[in-house]
Amino acid sequence: MSNLAKLRERLSATEQSVVKGLWRPISACLDEDTGEFLNVGVMFEHGGKVEVRMLDTFERVKCLYGQRLDQASLMHLMVDIEETIRRNPVDLPSELSETIRLGEPLFASGADAESVVDEFFLDVVTLGMPSDKTRNNNFRYRSNHKVRETLFEIMREKMALQADRIICAEPYTLKLPNSASIEVDIALLNERAAGAVVSAWYKSPMVVENNLLQASSDLLLITSNSDRKHASMSVLMPHEASGMSRLEFTKHQDTTRRLLDRYQKYGIDIIEAPSSDVLANSTIEWWEKVA
Repeated sequence: MSNLAKLRERLSATEQSVVKGLWRPISACLDEDTGEFLNVGVMFEHGGKVEVRMLDTFERVKCLYGQRLDQASLMHLMVDIEETIRRNPVDLPSELSETIRLGEPLFASGADAESVVDEFFLDVVTLGMPSDKTRNNNFRYRSNHKVRETLFEIMREKMALQADRIICAEPYTLKLPNSASIEVDIALLNERAAGAVVSAWYKSPMVVENNLLQASSDLLLITSNSDRKHASMSVLMPHEASGMSRLEFTKHQDTTRRLLDRYQKYGIDIIEAPSSDVLANSTIEWWEKVA
């Protein structure tokens, strides 16, 4: 490619750039005995919002530390770091804890926040590079928070003011029969029904199981301690072409189906789809018909 062509390509990319902000690498000390900090994620803060991508494959971590590190604990640590950053996206300190650090904020821009994060993630999180190059590694997890945000946007677009009557952007304070109260992180709520929004778009069955268990617990807590008799769980489900290996997908499905069947027996209506658009439309339909 000639220098002129490269310049044109760069100018064209600049013209198309619609998101600008600051990106930071996220590093953690995975083994306190070594005291070594390694990059495990990337965050991109733009206009008060934040996009985060964390390490979700641990093949290279196993090569470094062997059996000293528990994969389940690491997966939960990555989820906890992401949730902490998403709750407090602006003016984060350089140290989130003694073992978790954020790099200096640097300017970045791109077509959208997700592509910016993916680009830097591939550059700085070497632990995320697959050891098996022949495998399909296009899978990118989607957090509960991300799925909720996308669903809320579609619902507000299609339901107008009706959406804000059921969207619960902040934790709901539920009053218990003993006059005590508890905060419940529920996504959708009105006087008749409660609805959870859950991402099952993770490779780790343990994370999927945790997400589903938390959602079902919140729904049953609300329906058993209020006059709301209807409950639904909207679940974003990966499909066979989502980038998992056959073994990963089978394990995922075994865990997910077992839990969803159980929740249906509890009286929770399960709404599932492989895309946010379809999931949002099905969720809207359920609320219009049932609640």
